[in-house]
Amino acid sequence: MALTVKRKRVDVDLILDQDTAERITQLGRDLTAVEQRHVTEGVNSEAKRIAGEIDELRASVAQDTIHLTLEALPLSQWRQVLEENTSVVDGQPKQRVEDITRDAIRLMTVKTVPDTPVNDIADIIGELSDGQISPIWYAIRDLNTRIADPKAALENASRILHA
Repeated sequence: MALTVKRKRVDVDLILDQDTAERITQLGRDLTAVEQRHVTEGVNSEAKRIAGEIDELRASVAQDTIHLTLEALPLSQWRQVLEENTSVVDGQPKQRVEDITRDAIRLMTVKTVPDTPVNDIADIIGELSDGQISPIWYAIRDLNTRIADPKAALENASRILHA
């Protein structure tokens, strides 16, 4: 029987309009805070207002948004990306997030909407603000470094089910 590895995928949006991306992010924080303060049942009008504003902003930057589907890399490819983007300065390893992101995007992108050449996306990585690159970097990092060891969960579930 041939074994098949199914690597995890994640979707992430790249909003090219920095001001709007930051405004959406701030409104997202506000929305979370409002939802946490709302302890009564019923409609949370403040949350609804903020959600509406976020939705309007999303629509306003639809033409400036690229939806990326990224897939985790095999370990050897991920290690190669890291090695190629690590330098040693004064005996300390140094890595630049934007360089790792640029190279990883070329290897990890399986789909873009609208259909956009991956090299075009990779080429603008250095022009993005920290706030624009962070969601992509976190997705890349999490896809390639998160530990997936379900042993404890499986053992705990088995213990509970068979007790």
